[in-house]
Amino acid sequence: MGSTRSQDRLQPGEVRVLNEAKEAGLKHGVTVPLFGPFGRLCVVSFASRFDDVDPQYRLSRLNALAWQFHHAFTKIAPSSEGKCHMKVALSEREKDCLRWVEEGKSSWEIGVILRVSENTVNFHLKNAMRKLETNSRTHCRAKAIRPGLI
Repeated sequence: MGSTRSQDRLQPGEVRVLNEAKEAGLKHGVTVPLFGPFGRLCVVSFASRFDDVDPQYRLSRLNALAWQFHHAFTKIAPSSEGKCHMKVALSEREKDCLRWVEEGKSSWEIGVILRVSENTVNFHLKNAMRKLETNSRTHCRAKAIRPGLI
């Protein structure tokens, strides 16, 4: 299926998935990683049996579609574990951004400090806010400090 890492660097399970896809007639595909609340990682994969399909060309649309699907799915699928047992896990970049928020820095200033774009800073802050179920940077920072996340 499509371009991927060299077959010799794939894990046995990855090779099995690619072989099964090929047996099913799938030729091109892309997998979109989704980082959900509480540090959960999910993926949504798109595949096609047609030769003229280039999933990379439509990657931004596939990303948006994957998030929409994931959002809808989480609303209807029962959770496998109770919310009270879930532990929030922030990425290192999310923690970095929240530490600078604690210092009163704007997204633009944090971007300069971390050498990333302002949009990237906002992306990480929004992910942290979603994981901590908050609607503001300040609330998110406060909520992250209490359990020692930052």
